[in-house]
Amino acid sequence: MTPPGPTPDNFSPDGRRPSAPMPKTPNPETTSPAATPTPLDPIFSDSRRVSKFLAKGDPLDILAREIGPRFADYRRRWDLAKSFQEIPPFPLHVDYELKSLCNLRCPMCPMATRQGPPDPQTLSLSQTKALIDEGAENGQASMGFGGLWEPLTSKDLPELIAHGRRKGLLEAMFNTNGLLLDAKTSQALIEAGLTRLMVSLDAATPETYAQMRPGSDFRQVEENIMAFLAARRKAKSTLPLLRLSFCLTKLNQPELPAFLERWHNKADFFSLQSYGRFDDSAPALFPEARGPAGPSDRTVPVAPPSGRCAQPFKRLMVRHDLTVLPCCDLSGLTLTLGRADQGLSQIWQSLSLAALRQKLKDSPFDDLPEACQKCQRKFQPPNLPHSQIPPAIA
Repeated sequence: MTPPGPTPDNFSPDGRRPSAPMPKTPNPETTSPAATPTPLDPIFSDSRRVSKFLAKGDPLDILAREIGPRFADYRRRWDLAKSFQEIPPFPLHVDYELKSLCNLRCPMCPMATRQGPPDPQTLSLSQTKALIDEGAENGQASMGFGGLWEPLTSKDLPELIAHGRRKGLLEAMFNTNGLLLDAKTSQALIEAGLTRLMVSLDAATPETYAQMRPGSDFRQVEENIMAFLAARRKAKSTLPLLRLSFCLTKLNQPELPAFLERWHNKADFFSLQSYGRFDDSAPALFPEARGPAGPSDRTVPVAPPSGRCAQPFKRLMVRHDLTVLPCCDLSGLTLTLGRADQGLSQIWQSLSLAALRQKLKDSPFDDLPEACQKCQRKFQPPNLPHSQIPPAIA
């Protein structure tokens, strides 16, 4: 499992960034770190804590060309919701958590310290199709799969993607650790109409990968990614776009330049994410800060929490047991809005969700629900008090 988001801003259709060339990796033997920006700099100055290096152009521009005018209209409505200017009549994006199961327990993942049910619970094929049908009838444009667990543990995934695309949904996406992404599965996903495949790799060597994703197989995941790309070429298709993700921790920080060098001409785009500590039981894996003269003795500075969050203005998540959440973050587990069998339209228009939106739009940070405060504080290293965190550069 990859820590969302459809984050959506972790894993999501969230937020356009200007198209930019791939950053060049400096040679530490010939280049002064004081004079040359490193690939880490945009992460340290990014107030959203997620930086996208675009290898082949802005993914939203590519999707607009491939999908057509309806995609541009969807993104226009997304931007209005993201900026609190408009609440769509139905969520633009819904995440479906198909199964309460992951095949790995990664130390930076919020689910690593949590046990799923003894017998994994499943959002059934018929239940998920009914929810997709409701969305298609009410203006939903995008769907994601996986939630807080690994989506490729569900055999229904290709069929559900195909069903949603036939019903008119424009986007289908999911995050995966890639271990179960064999050639047959890749072929099925391409044929089903997947638009974004987001694989969390997080390392450039087998040794570091084994620390980041114990129990997985670095070479197998690399082979799976290459097999996916071969299947996409064979299909003569631009989609699904491939995003590779790198969650920056003290374990893998030195390997980011090699990771970008290895994949910059293969992936369509990258998500470089800063580690967030979800609770006290999680390891403190915050990476070191890197200033003009190189590494320092402090952790990475991050932006002070603002309290403003637009997720409940544009999306919902349906968990494996039909409970509905206003966001894709683990912290939101205490913000249950109801059950999906009530109808997502009823939940979307409920007074409780309206009240949450109002708080997230207008209230001071200290007046937000504890879950929302916890979510925004997870990127703040415990040894760096809030008062010492400098504002990030937008």
